[in-house]
Amino acid sequence: MKRKIAASFLCASLVFSSFTAVQHASAEDSAPASTIQQLDSKLYEKRGYQLEVIADSNNPSLQTIIPDFVELYFKMFPKLVKDFSADRKSAPTKVILKFDPTYDGVAYASNGTIVVGVDYIVSRPYDIALFTHELSHIAQAYPRYDNSNWWLVEGISDYIRYAYGPHDGRWILPEEVKDTDNYNSGYRVTARFLLWLEQHKNKRIVDELNAQLQQNTYDLNSFKTLTGKSIDELWQEYKENPDVKVKYKIKNDK
Repeated sequence: MKRKIAASFLCASLVFSSFTAVQHASAEDSAPASTIQQLDSKLYEKRGYQLEVIADSNNPSLQTIIPDFVELYFKMFPKLVKDFSADRKSAPTKVILKFDPTYDGVAYASNGTIVVGVDYIVSRPYDIALFTHELSHIAQAYPRYDNSNWWLVEGISDYIRYAYGPHDGRWILPEEVKDTDNYNSGYRVTARFLLWLEQHKNKRIVDELNAQLQQNTYDLNSFKTLTGKSIDELWQEYKENPDVKVKYKIKNDK
C-alpha cells in the first residue's frame, strides 16, 4: 500500500545463523522528552541483501513476529527483484522495515522504507504476506503513482501477493464480482481481474503492464493494445463470466 489510505531482542534460535546483525538504539525525534519511545535498529545481511528493522524491543508480542518478517524478506525480496524490477543491476538491495506504534493503518512503502502499524500486525500476526505486497512496490520502483494508476499499481501488488504468498488461509481473492466492483477498485478486486485477464486474454499481461508502468508509458489504452479490447469491454466480459482458477499454498502445506 503506497497510499496511507487503506491502505531489539530476537531469540537466537529464530534468526538464521548466516545473518550478520548490527544493532543500535534510536528515538522518535518529534516526541516530547517525557514520551520518547526507545526503538532498536537492527541490520540483517545475507547474500548481498540487507534488511534494517526498527522496532520497540520492549514489546514482546512484536518481537515474536519480527523473525518471520526477516525470514520472508530474504526469501521473497530477491525473487521480486528478479521478476519485477526494471534493472536487476540497479535494483535496491536494502530495505528499511519500521514497526511504527503511532501509525494507525496497515502498512505502506515509501523511498525504500516499509512502515507497518504495530497495533495491526500484533493483532493479526498471521497477515505477514502484507510484507510481500509492500516489497513488490520497492522492487518495481514505478516513477509515478497518482489517481490515474494507483488502482493498477495496488492491483498488481495484490496479484503478486496472491501468486507469491505466503498464504495463511484467511486472505483470499474475492469469490464473486459485486455490483459495486470495478476494474479500478484496486487491491484484491483488481488483482482478481488481472488473474482473469492472464488466464483468458494474455498470459503475460501483468509483466507487460509492469514494464509500461516502469517506463511511464501506461495508459488505459494499454489494455486494448495487449488484449484487443478496451478496458470497459474487458470488464463487462469479466462480469458476465468471472471464472478464474485459483490455488493457495497454505504455509503449513507439505
